[in-house]
Amino acid sequence: MERTEWLKNNLGMVDVVGMQIWWTWKVEDVFNQVSKGNKRAMKDEAIKETADLEDLIRMVQAGPEKILRGKLNTLIVLDVHARDIVDFFVRDSILSVNAFEWESQLRY
Repeated sequence: MERTEWLKNNLGMVDVVGMQIWWTWKVEDVFNQVSKGNKRAMKDEAIKETADLEDLIRMVQAGPEKILRGKLNTLIVLDVHARDIVDFFVRDSILSVNAFEWESQLRY
């Protein structure tokens, strides 16, 4: 199911937890891809993060009902944080799953 449709069909807390788990898995997968030789994997993930954020913004611009709008606003804040973290990894060449910069994000 597409992410935007999934968000419409679940409770807010389910969406938040699901998106945080999914983001963590995606970034871990990127680190695995990098370790296998794909040096562009983190840059590609940064592009995907921006596209995901833009999808949520378009959903808000479409004028959803009040409950969905509140949920989307929360998810946009989380997506901005996720995108910024991945951009930081690209900028500072964080390419290891064991890097402090990544492990400190897992506490969040």
